[in-house]
Amino acid sequence: MTNKMKVRVAATVAAATGMMFLATQVSAQESATDDLNSCVRKEQILTTAKGAGIGAVTGFAAMLVSNKKNDALKGAAVGAAVGGIAGFATAYYTAIDTCYKKNPSWVPESNIQHTKSFEKVKKELKYKPSQGVVVRASKVAIDGPVKAGGLAVVNSTFALMTPDGSEHPVTVDRKLYVIGDDGAEAPVLFAGHSTTEQHTFEAGEVTDTVRIPIPPDAKPGNLYRVEFSVAADDKPASVTSEKFKVSE
Repeated sequence: MTNKMKVRVAATVAAATGMMFLATQVSAQESATDDLNSCVRKEQILTTAKGAGIGAVTGFAAMLVSNKKNDALKGAAVGAAVGGIAGFATAYYTAIDTCYKKNPSWVPESNIQHTKSFEKVKKELKYKPSQGVVVRASKVAIDGPVKAGGLAVVNSTFALMTPDGSEHPVTVDRKLYVIGDDGAEAPVLFAGHSTTEQHTFEAGEVTDTVRIPIPPDAKPGNLYRVEFSVAADDKPASVTSEKFKVSE
């Protein structure tokens, strides 16, 4: 069998293995509504199948390079499974973000509100007008417990100080990471929200509340990290973050 034929066979094995993997996982995908559920399943299958195919070809190529040609097809199957599993979280958030963009009304409620007065925060931070415009990320707090198939309610707080207590534009940036068993972080889409937004806020304390969907197949103990940053007037951003895990 020529190398070209082996690659074709590997691709076939990739497709079969990828679809077997999907058949066991897609049934677990549930969303808040039937329409969203249907949309996420369709988009996730497309994304994960692509990842599985790439994984299979990579596994096959690795076997050929190591001269273990007899194990080439086995390598393709393993590559497909590993590629699918590794990309499943990314596939979920890519899928749900795509569905949110197609149907904005499905995006979970979010809110940005002024939570402390300028004078109160001024005393807490011992702020002086000579410091100019100061924006500082305070904390990220996640309402618990966070359940598979539910929403993680994330409250990010920051302070905005201006010399005269006036409003000022602030750039807000949100990031989401999935943390693997080995501690490695994989960035995923912050579904339903622009990564970077600019708003004009009243001076004082501001709390940004967003809701992050958690995959229905997420396992207890699965770990995530939310990173929140704020910046003003081209100054370096102030960053804070918090980890949270999926509960039983």
